[in-house]
Amino acid sequence: MVRRQHAFTLIELLIVVAIIAILAAIAVPNFLEAQVRAKVARVHADMRAQATAIESYLVDNNYYPLMGELLADGSVQLPQQNGAGTPALKFLMETITTPIAYITSIPTDPFIVSPNVSPTWLAYFPRYFYTNLDWFTKVTQPSPPPVIATMKARYGTWILAGAGPDRDRLDLSQNIFYDPTNGTISNGDIIRSPNVVTK
Repeated sequence: MVRRQHAFTLIELLIVVAIIAILAAIAVPNFLEAQVRAKVARVHADMRAQATAIESYLVDNNYYPLMGELLADGSVQLPQQNGAGTPALKFLMETITTPIAYITSIPTDPFIVSPNVSPTWLAYFPRYFYTNLDWFTKVTQPSPPPVIATMKARYGTWILAGAGPDRDRLDLSQNIFYDPTNGTISNGDIIRSPNVVTK
């Protein structure tokens, strides 16, 4: 007796392939959004840890940590002397890690991928932006007092900013904050300051 071999028909195979394609089309965007949500959660945790370190530094020193600036030639200027209030590459200095460890290490922004730049920049570029608004009253070229007063009224004495899912660092200067209700990948920086915490 000869047994007949059963096989899938072309229509059945096409139906299976179509079902797999539909499931993939649903699953992949959800997976990518889950990655973004996880990075946003990490940014909030990093900023919470840095905020605690900044406030602890204030308790011991009676002033908030100063910040540094990366210059166009790749060198680091400490303390930061740019009084324009623009989003130059400002960052927390190692004074919050040594000699007293208010935080064990300065975290880096998971949304920033280090560009092909000088080794000096690579050490600092991925860090979160940090601005000490009190320092602007002490630099050699301070911003006009109304600018600082307006910023301090809105943010408090210091500001931390992460790039957010759009991966640029231009939004804080335009007062655009990241909000996941605008879509997981949307414009806006993730901000933390004494007066502002973006969700």
